[in-house]
Amino acid sequence: MDGHGGLAAVEVTTPAGSGASTTALIYLHGAHVAEWTPAGGKPVLWMSRFGVFSETDPLRGGVPLCFPWFGPNGTDASAPNHGWARLSTWSLVDSRTLDAATELVFELTQDSVGVPAGFHPFTAHYTVTVGVELGLELTVRNDGATPFAFEEAFHTYFAVGDVTTSTLTGLETFDYTDRSTKPATEGSSLLPLGFTGEEIDRLYPMPEALELSDPANDRIIRAVSQGAAQTVVWNAGRIKAAAIADYGTDEWTETACAETCNVGAHFITLDPGATSTMQVTVTSTTTERNTKTMQRLSKSVVPAIAELPTKAIQFGEGNFLRAFVDWQLQQMNNQGLFNGGVKIVQPIEGGRVASLEEQDNLYTVLLEGLQDGKDVQSHEVITVVTGTVNPYVDNQKYLDLAGDDNIEFIFSNTTEAGIAFDDRDRLDDKPQHSFPGKLTALLFERFSLGKKGFQIIPCELIEHNGDKLKESVLATAALWELDAAFVQWVNTDNTFYSSLVDRIVPGYPADRAAELAEEFGYDDQSIVKAEPFLLWVIEGPQSLTESLPLAKAGLNVTVTDDMTPYRERKVFLLNAPHTTMASIARLAGVETVRDVMIDPEFSQFVNAEMYEEIIPVIDLPHDELAAYAESVKERFENRFMHHELASIALNSISKYKSRLLPILVNFHEKVGTFPPRVTLALSALLLTYSGDVAVTVVPVDSDEVLATFHAAYATATTTGSNVTADYVEAILGDDSLWGRDLTELPGLVAEVTTGLDNLRTLGARATIALLA
Repeated sequence: MDGHGGLAAVEVTTPAGSGASTTALIYLHGAHVAEWTPAGGKPVLWMSRFGVFSETDPLRGGVPLCFPWFGPNGTDASAPNHGWARLSTWSLVDSRTLDAATELVFELTQDSVGVPAGFHPFTAHYTVTVGVELGLELTVRNDGATPFAFEEAFHTYFAVGDVTTSTLTGLETFDYTDRSTKPATEGSSLLPLGFTGEEIDRLYPMPEALELSDPANDRIIRAVSQGAAQTVVWNAGRIKAAAIADYGTDEWTETACAETCNVGAHFITLDPGATSTMQVTVTSTTTERNTKTMQRLSKSVVPAIAELPTKAIQFGEGNFLRAFVDWQLQQMNNQGLFNGGVKIVQPIEGGRVASLEEQDNLYTVLLEGLQDGKDVQSHEVITVVTGTVNPYVDNQKYLDLAGDDNIEFIFSNTTEAGIAFDDRDRLDDKPQHSFPGKLTALLFERFSLGKKGFQIIPCELIEHNGDKLKESVLATAALWELDAAFVQWVNTDNTFYSSLVDRIVPGYPADRAAELAEEFGYDDQSIVKAEPFLLWVIEGPQSLTESLPLAKAGLNVTVTDDMTPYRERKVFLLNAPHTTMASIARLAGVETVRDVMIDPEFSQFVNAEMYEEIIPVIDLPHDELAAYAESVKERFENRFMHHELASIALNSISKYKSRLLPILVNFHEKVGTFPPRVTLALSALLLTYSGDVAVTVVPVDSDEVLATFHAAYATATTTGSNVTADYVEAILGDDSLWGRDLTELPGLVAEVTTGLDNLRTLGARATIALLA
């Protein structure tokens, strides 16, 4: 048929029973899926009313297919944005009817219309499955005699009734690159992603699934991907929408893009004859509209909230701080021990304090899990947040916090990368780039007003976090050439505590949001779910127990002069098994921590790692370590937690270095052999990070780390006689990864090589069975 602008198109109608049908429309121009409407539902894909339909222009909306590059071409500014595949003419080469679905196969080769002459030989097959689900699958084959590198993306525009009421979940645990800033910046937000009218252009690692709530249409759109390392989330926002010719000024409210892709450092390289496949499956599920009006959580829903003096500043609005620090402040308030609130400062430009303000700074903490062998289920509205400050919008309001005499404490959790000196910071920046820069500016304002100092307790998951934050503040003061009196005031009038935090906080329970709204009697877009267990170890003077009486409130908080034993116990008996699970169990298709613990083979594997490899090398009483190990296993088995191994696997190399490498080295020094399960985790990481297209688990790490592994594997593949051993030796010998040359440990290269070969040939389950 002829579509808009006379462009050739394929119209699909798939019967779905009861006289209803699923429909779709795909243009041959770009193999562009423009429409998909499930039977009895509304269109799931959005197309602009102002779009241009011509053979020389890309279509605005639907699913543009980006290939062989994403965004601007890196070497040719005149080349079309997002590649020429969406401007080329694809051929329909196959169609067939399946059970309640229709499958179409489109083809593009180097000889197709629109493909530049002389381009590298290739064949791309794009399979579109239309039924109760929309399936998109792109398979690319290298038909040339040399390697073929490319980027790829399904640039999907989802239709929503009102994007300002929509949220995107599944990305809460991931850091992202904000591409809307120049230059791009790094950020994180442990809240569902919302759309406020500002441009959103973020590159995330690809989660197991994405869910886009569309309350205006009473549905949830879900996308599950395979073979994709990343997702880009994009919404034009008010300003950019007005500047785009084929995009209506207000059309930003009708759509949200969640793109499946392999781009940037995760580009695909195919050897001659090799293929690569990326796919996504989209479903639309109707949600029942509440028959009664469900109010958004606000002070009108929770009346008679006492006005609190602000006694603390908190850098970070993410799930962890709200379920950890703020929840504990509330427990003290409940017992009349603190009588204070907290002002939350948004530490990065892409944060979401505005979403808290929409609910009068109220939110619900949902506790679910096992504690002492018993199920715990409770929820509480947290009322300690006295306000929020976004220094990117009003920096003076931020600095004005320095003048509040009631404020005594500062808490933070700005990710592990947040505590770092940044020589780009300047005192007159509004605000500074880094968290230490912002804190130094606040401290200098406080000093200039002649006020007392603060007690500063960072919660970032790095060793000696208080010491490192203080070092960064003093380095910033030196950079700004602030006078000696200020430096002395920082040293004498402020206390920087190092702390260790422990509570598993999965975050927003998207899968149960409607159910919980019914239970609570209100709608809360900022619910945060956590386990009942909590531990906070703070290194400092006992006087803190009086000014911050957490333990007196019955909370599991310890103030000590040496937190090292507590840190080692947590890092090695909780975090280390997490990293092992994420590296090995994912290769067997296991998705969550609980799935590991209810799996007979993997639970035995974890138990053996704890008791046979980790506990023997920790210098604490065995009975104390065994009791802690059992409590950790109980937490791992929590049936209420959906703690994804994919989120634990983020930046696995640095995690292995800090959590598992000390166990490996100490075990070898003490026993003379290598701990087999800890060593196998290293083999699994080398396999996953190799870049081998046969490995379906995709790592998420820095571009530099991934490039190091890919280069070592490529070199071993092209020049080595024993590819695996050469690759292992190159990686273990790289002290930039591990802080030392691991090939100096006799026998380690051979053991890691054997483990990697076994994982590749036997699979993860058969390999761990060899250790049982």
